Formats: sequence, C-alpha cells, structure tokens
Amino acid sequence: LHRGIATAVLVALVALSWSGALDQQAQSSSNATLTRALTTYALARGLNGVISVAQGTEVAIQPVGVGLTLTPGEILDPLNDLIERFSWLALLASASLGTQMLMTELLANPWVSATLTLSAGIYLVALWWPGGASTRYVLLRLCAAMVFARFLFAAVTLVSGWVDQSLLADKQAAGMAELKLTRDQLEQAQPEAPATTESSVLERFSALIDENRQALDIDAQLSGLRERIETTIERLIELMVVFLVQTIVIPVAGLAAAYGSIKWFWRWTWREQKAVGDSANFA
Repeated sequence: LHRGIATAVLVALVALSWSGALDQQAQSSSNATLTRALTTYALARGLNGVISVAQGTEVAIQPVGVGLTLTPGEILDPLNDLIERFSWLALLASASLGTQMLMTELLANPWVSATLTLSAGIYLVALWWPGGASTRYVLLRLCAAMVFARFLFAAVTLVSGWVDQSLLADKQAAGMAELKLTRDQLEQAQPEAPATTESSVLERFSALIDENRQALDIDAQLSGLRERIETTIERLIELMVVFLVQTIVIPVAGLAAAYGSIKWFWRWTWREQKAVGDSANFA
C-alpha cells in the first residue's frame, strides 16, 4: 500500500511538472501583483514630482492692502520624505516579484522536469526492486530534493498571490486611489500664472476682492491640506506594510517552511535507513 501511494504521488508530481499548470497559475498571479506594484510606484513618483513643484510655489495675496506670501509646499515636507522612502520600497517589491517570476520560469525548464523524471524513475525502480533498502533511502532523499527544488518557488508564489488577493488587494487599491486623489488635488491647487495684459479698473477691483476672500479663507484651505496629508500618510504606511508582507514576510516564511520540511524529511530518512541497517546487521 505504501509503495502504491508513493508511486502514485511521484507519477502525479512528474505529470504536474511537465504540464506546467502550477507554473502558469503562479506566473498569472505574479503578473497581476507586479502590475499593481509598478502602478503604485509610478503613482508615488508622480506625487513626489507634484510635491516638489508645490514646495517651490509661493502664493502672494494682499488682504486689505497688506502683503502676505504663503508657501503651502512647506506643509508637504513630511509627506514628501515618506513618499521618497516608499518609492524605494515599491521598487524593491517590484524587483522581488520579478525575481520570483524569473525563478519560477527557470525551474519550469524541460531539463529540470527531465531530471526530476529521471530521479523519480530510478527511485521507483529501487522501491519495487527486492532488497537494496539502504540505496533506496539515498535515492529517496535525492528525489525529494528534486521535488522541492522544482516546485518551491511556484508554491511560494501561489501562496503569496493567494494572500495578496484575499487580504492585501483591497488595501493596496485603497492606497493607490488615495495617492491618485492627492496628486490630482495638488495639481489643481497650483496657482495659475498671472496675466500679462493690462487689466481694467473693474478687473483689478474684482481681483482685490478675490484676494481678500482668499485671505479670509486661508485657514480653512490649510486645514484641509493638512487633513489630506494625514490621510495620505496613513494610506502610505498601510501600503508599506502590504509591500513588506509581499516581498519579505511571505517569501521568507515560505522558504523557511520549505527548509524545515526538507530538513525533517532528510532526518527521517536517515533514521529509517539506520534502523534498516541495524536490523540487517542483527539478522
């Protein structure tokens, strides 16, 4: 029964390796995640450019004949610093996802599948051949190492994609929408260049009224800008957590679990091989 189960499992793994179904699902999941990561990086760099322009902008108004110069870009300094750090993290996340995709593609090579098929075939011959138990466990370890190498990155990528779609995609979409909204509002808030043509008395009087109204409402405008910045910073921190989970937590946890599993399996085969050898010596 044990030999039959082991044979069926190895045949299924070899067939899965040649079919490439697991690799295709992993690549599809990685493509979607990588696209969102690159889009987020582009939004962050665009927002960084808009903030850089806003920081050098001065708005001059003259309420009730008193000159007043405002630099709203100074309020954006904390957001700009965080955006620059977040951009590097988003770029790192894109590079990490691209590396996972490349490793999955490399391990889906026909030569790797052929090596797995050969190792599985040799082990199955030794499994059903009478005697040679010690050699059988050596071949089992080699076959297990090939299985782990062949499906390791595909499995980690699939788990990462599942966690991303189930738990992280909504947070990432909300953060991207917030970045885009902040970028659009800052672009719209840029002051227009003053007209070079001479204006009439009525136009100058209307401009004076507009400047006074703007001065009276300046506290509300700055307060709204601060609230927008605080909300954007919160979304950025959430996005940083998302990228850290995508690029560090899940891959490292997957590799650690794979390493622990193969280490336990090798120790188990060593104990079984030693037990078989002791039984043969005793006999």
